[in-house]
Amino acid sequence: MKDANNPGPFKLDIEADAQAGLKDLFLQSLRDEISSKDELSVLALSSADERVNAIYVYDLDIPEELTSLEAVIAQDDLPMLDLNEKSLSSIKALLIEVGNDIGQLVLYKTMAPVNIFGRSSFFLRKHESRLERLNDEFLRVSAGFQMLRINDALLVLNLEALEHNFGFHDVIKKEAALGIDAIVSAALVTNPDVLRELVDDVKYARRLTKIAKASPVLKAGISGESIVRFCKTFPNLVGRIRFNEEGSKVMLDTKVSKDLFIKVLMDDLLTSELTKFHYASVAKDAVVPNVKKAD
Repeated sequence: MKDANNPGPFKLDIEADAQAGLKDLFLQSLRDEISSKDELSVLALSSADERVNAIYVYDLDIPEELTSLEAVIAQDDLPMLDLNEKSLSSIKALLIEVGNDIGQLVLYKTMAPVNIFGRSSFFLRKHESRLERLNDEFLRVSAGFQMLRINDALLVLNLEALEHNFGFHDVIKKEAALGIDAIVSAALVTNPDVLRELVDDVKYARRLTKIAKASPVLKAGISGESIVRFCKTFPNLVGRIRFNEEGSKVMLDTKVSKDLFIKVLMDDLLTSELTKFHYASVAKDAVVPNVKKAD
């Protein structure tokens, strides 16, 4: 609910036929979004990249606004929403629980204002051979959902919805600060404070979070000398990143240099061992060597 003093969750009293229709709608959504897709990557949210067909496992602090998902699974005696007292426009999201006594999953679907129709507008509906006025409020519930709670895991299907709701920006800013601390500890940059100016931008905050959680370069313990040498010699970086007078540290004085340096720490700039061509690749899956045992 949009009521900050009493956000819920609440149960909705829905007639049996409508419940059956909603169940079919969201079961089909599960098939369309997950089970019917031939290629679907599953990644940690802290390591989210730009790939299209992906589900992200939430591995950061959960904002208070998302604890309603836990409440639905944990409680069977949620209060009923009194529609005589509350307007449909006060509904912020729908939580759709599917399951039985053995197991449940909960879908989270935000309700945009465009899907809630109130008494302030004038609506007509078809009735037999004529149009008649519709006086009551009504909801338009479409297919699709943004998140899924199952088996103690919170899965995110829509990153954009997460980034713009639920107080997630505060969570990601906190994690981004850890990424900046990791860069400071590595003593790679002459002016690391410029990175702190980026955390208010959720796009950069998410990238800095990836550095804290999953930078291959920092995890591998690559020396500062090697990183600086790479910045000076990789074709896509030459002349685009500047250094201190000693040439031992990176100087981040442009937007381009900041973007490129983040790519360096995420090991996004690659060279093919086969062709020796150079690439920029955000989406990467680790390859496990196939080692045959000797007979």
